[in-house]
Order: sequence, then structure tokens, then C-alpha cells
Amino acid sequence: MSSNVLCREEKSVEEMSMEGDEPPSRYIVNGNSFGSKESSTAIPIPIIDVSLLSSEGELENLRSALTSTGCFQAIGHGMSSSYLDKIREVAKQFFALPEEEKQKYARAVNDSEGYGNDRVVSDKQVLDWSYRLSLRVFPQVQRRLSLWPKIPTDF
Repeated sequence: MSSNVLCREEKSVEEMSMEGDEPPSRYIVNGNSFGSKESSTAIPIPIIDVSLLSSEGELENLRSALTSTGCFQAIGHGMSSSYLDKIREVAKQFFALPEEEKQKYARAVNDSEGYGNDRVVSDKQVLDWSYRLSLRVFPQVQRRLSLWPKIPTDF
């Protein structure tokens, strides 16, 4: 078992969802300014060609995407569709593992790397209803391979 300590609820998000439990109040945003799904229109996701980021125009497009929508679709990165499909498949396999196996890679309380939910930095923080696996890739010398899953074997 990992020596990492996971900061989490009595039950995991997955357990609560599978058992039909109501989400804890910390997962609910009341009186938000987002509006209803019915009244909102889809916002187009900006497309950024990362092979052009040396140009001022594409850098400005990136700045605009991050400040307006907070996300973008990356193209021109040189990764083939089959490679990206393989990454998605391996990720699905990892998240389908039993919770006990995923906990071997648990995020430490004050760390952002590893398996788990968001770091809790405030008692008033609204929590995401999700778990993630966050790993540093570059620079290579900063990779913490103890947090990299051994299953699936082609991770």
C-alpha cells in the first residue's frame, strides 16, 4: 500500500454514486450564476495549433482561449489518432480498477500529484464530483514513478 495519505470523505464519489446516495452539500452549488442547461447555448471550444505557438498570432489565440473559455482543443501536436485512442483506453482501464488498486497511487493531502479528488484548500470550497490521476511528465527528472500505475501493464 502506498505511503501517501488521501484526504477524502467517508465514502468515495464512486461508492456514493453506485449506492444512489445524495451528494454531500460540499458538492452542490446553490444560487449559482451559471443558469439552467435549458437556457444556455453551447460555447464553441477554441482550437489551438500548438505547432504554431512560436507565432504571436497563435499565442494570442491561446491567451484568448484560456481567458474566455478556460479550455481549448489542441491540434498540430504530432500525436496520431491511434496513439490518443490507446491513451484513452489505458485511462479507462485504470479507472475501471477496484478502488483498492487505485488507492495505491493516492494523492497525499497537500499534494496535487497522484490519484484522488481536488485538494481541499478551504472549508467553503465546492468540490468536483470526480476523481483524477494527475502525474508530472516533464521535466522527466521530476517524474514520481511511485505514483505511476503498474496496472494496466501498458500504462
